[in-house]
Amino acid sequence: MKSLLASKLIPAWQIERANKLHRACRSVQTRINHGERTRRAFRRVAKYHNGRAFKCDPKRHLSLSEQTLRRAFTRWKHGGEVAAALTLQYRPRRPAIPAPVLVRFADFCASFRLPSMKVAWDKFSTRGGSFGLGRHARNPLKISYGLLRYHFPAPDFYLMQAQQQAIQAAQTNLAQLRLKVIADIRSRLPERPPRRRGKKELEFQI
Repeated sequence: MKSLLASKLIPAWQIERANKLHRACRSVQTRINHGERTRRAFRRVAKYHNGRAFKCDPKRHLSLSEQTLRRAFTRWKHGGEVAAALTLQYRPRRPAIPAPVLVRFADFCASFRLPSMKVAWDKFSTRGGSFGLGRHARNPLKISYGLLRYHFPAPDFYLMQAQQQAIQAAQTNLAQLRLKVIADIRSRLPERPPRRRGKKELEFQI
């Protein structure tokens, strides 16, 4: 885990605070990824870190409520999941994620059945040319999954996957209905039409 290093422009206690919040946000994300309820994850992580003293200044303590952690988590996501996003003097830059990338990602999600948004992003970002910067490009913009989630709502992904599931279910039902209709036709009708027989002419002897 990459921590924020001290600098002359930012006091040491702010650096330590940002690193502590960074670890707390990573812990929340890990818990959520493992299936823990979001509210429970924020509550437990906030309770664990709240009141801990700073090593650089033992007189200071980290005040971390559930709501404070939620706000920090939002800033952390927006800032690219780095400790620098949590410094008091931090001003995030505009995210380097162009609209065409998310448009192609939306097309990708609407075209395939995918178990999760994380799996979808991993597959999409390793496809050659997914970012439109050359046939062999592989995530050249260094877009993190956290930044993607900030700009691409997860509910939209799962709505598209639900539609994909409905389409596949409809296709399966249609295929089964087709087989049933064909079997019924074959059970009632012969494979070939009966041969027509010509009328025999009567021969008269004189």
